[in-house]
Order: sequence, then C-alpha cells, then structure tokens
Amino acid sequence: MRALTLALMLAAPLTLSVPAAHAFNPFGAYVTGTEITPAQMDAAEIGKTTQKQVSEAFGAPNRREQLGDTQVWYYDFTKIKSFGKNINESTVFEFNKAGVLTAKSKSNGTGGAKTGNPLLDAANGK
Repeated sequence: MRALTLALMLAAPLTLSVPAAHAFNPFGAYVTGTEITPAQMDAAEIGKTTQKQVSEAFGAPNRREQLGDTQVWYYDFTKIKSFGKNINESTVFEFNKAGVLTAKSKSNGTGGAKTGNPLLDAANGK
C-alpha cells in the first residue's frame, strides 16, 4: 500500500504538467497557414471563379498586393515534419478589376532546386 501511495505521489506532477495527450506528440508536425490541394487548385477556374468564392473556400489570404489593375492574393502553407520532407509553399491567385480570377500558381519556396545549403537541402529531401 505504501509503494502504491508513493507511486501515485510521483506520478501526479507528471499528469499535471501535460494538459492533454494530444498536446504532447513528439512525432507530430508543425503546421501553419492554409493548405490548398491540387484538386482545390483545379476547381478554381480562370475567368469564372471570383474573389468571394476563393475567400469562402480558403478564408482571408495571408498577403494581398495591388499591381495596377491586378490584385494578387497569397496563401502560404508550412508543414515541418519530424521525419520526411518538409513542405513550404505559396499558392497565388490573381484577380482583375472585376474580381474574377485571371491566373493561379503554386510555388514550393525553392522551385525544386537545391539551395546550396546542405542542411536545407537535406531537410527538403534534395
């Protein structure tokens, strides 16, 4: 009985220090931003999709730029994994003065090329 009491007393601070099981995940990934899949990119039709539809589908963009009559929206996404290839990409939507999609693209930060930094290249699977 004494050993059980001692074990419970030692375990109590551990359970109090970790608020939830999902909060402590040593193999999880750090994720930030808005992930836009290839299927979602394909659904956005040039000449048809509006700013309102993009905003409803993905929320507010991380960044906006006005370049003449063109408004550019950027959706950034980063996923840093404990194991495997990291993801760092930007999805870009360009709209005309009427708010209709005129161009769309996706970049992965380095464009698939080596950076010259061996640590970054290894982290990105290059």
